[in-house]
Amino acid sequence: MKKVIDFIYNVPITKFCSSVLMLGLAIVMTLNVILRYFFHFSFNWGDEILRYISVYMSFMGIVAGWRYSKHISITVVTEHLVPEKARKYFRLLSDIAAIIFMSLVTYYGFILAGRVAHSGQTSPALHLPMVFIYGVVPVCGVLSIIQILLQIFKGKTYLESRE
Repeated sequence: MKKVIDFIYNVPITKFCSSVLMLGLAIVMTLNVILRYFFHFSFNWGDEILRYISVYMSFMGIVAGWRYSKHISITVVTEHLVPEKARKYFRLLSDIAAIIFMSLVTYYGFILAGRVAHSGQTSPALHLPMVFIYGVVPVCGVLSIIQILLQIFKGKTYLESRE
């Protein structure tokens, strides 16, 4: 189990996935623009795939942000208004609040994905089951919770300043 935790903590999987998605986004977008401009033709699925790649890239970026502690935080409260001795507790409290928020996102994401799965809805151009698109919400919610827990227990980021 320790090897699995170390692997998740040390290997930047979410950063890699976000980078690959960004590269795919750039390639499809450039190809579509070139085809439209020079050949007056574009793929009918081009705009749709760009939209879905953007959604996946955004949610994977959220998970990567938890890993690298780059999310926006209100440091005025935790780093300036709170006394020095209490700062680590406020940082820990903010991490716990983030876990609660991501748990709600995950819970309602599962409900949403379940409803979409039961409806059998597919995307217009690619004919993908829409559950693959909506499923990114609960999956990345779970990954976010894992990353926050790793930051609390393994990285002990609440002991460091977040400025």
